[in-house]
Amino acid sequence: MNYEELYNSLNPLQKELKDAANSAVRQQKSLVKNIDVGNLAEVKKIIPQISEAAANIQMKIREIEDKVEAFDTKAYVISGDYTRQMLEACRDAGIDVKGEKGVYEMFPYKVRIVGDEEHAEEIWINRKKYFSVRPKALAETIRAGQEKLYKASFNDAAFMGELADAYDTTCLKSGARIGSYQALTKVYRTLTPMARARKEYDVQAFAFDLARIYEKGPEAWVTKNGRKFTFGTSREPGNGVRVLSSTGVETYIINIKSLNSEEEE
Repeated sequence: MNYEELYNSLNPLQKELKDAANSAVRQQKSLVKNIDVGNLAEVKKIIPQISEAAANIQMKIREIEDKVEAFDTKAYVISGDYTRQMLEACRDAGIDVKGEKGVYEMFPYKVRIVGDEEHAEEIWINRKKYFSVRPKALAETIRAGQEKLYKASFNDAAFMGELADAYDTTCLKSGARIGSYQALTKVYRTLTPMARARKEYDVQAFAFDLARIYEKGPEAWVTKNGRKFTFGTSREPGNGVRVLSSTGVETYIINIKSLNSEEEE
């Protein structure tokens, strides 16, 4: 199954429906005008024309309905056709995709495709249900979202200040000294201690902020009061936070530490 085939078959019908609807509107306006002026002779001519336009509208609606009903969206998702075509659409759009078996990261978004009998048509982007089974539309949604995020303003110092506070608290909670490496996953949990906070600022959003600050380099890893930080990274999957640069370079940020005066030199 392929949604694009359905889409292409519906396109001409959509146009024909629009033309029929426009014709009905024109006839309706003419009917109102002639009723207003009392030209009943013209009204009698228009009535069958409106009736014909209305019948044409109904016919086009039925044709569209038949094609839509014939497309089994449940089977489309369960069979894996939707997923394969979605991955192809993302590749064509230049979207980096990681994952398998229905859970995919399209930095900084997480896409989940539920392919079981009960929830076969459920597609989620992060925590929001996505109401579309057109693979190309999902790819376009992700690409547009990524572009919007990268264009948005970002306050480096404010983010580093919040990160520094969370780092200090994480050190205190673990009994570690300030200046030791702390796992970014622990720092994130300190930043978002409640489930509500993690819902409002999920790990994907955190990863995106990390990616922007990390890409700017050490000169941006400084708080307003002058504290400097560094990050430990890896190119291999692990317990770190996966980030993607604006040019597509993948990095796993494992941990963070505050630098002392000797390390800063």
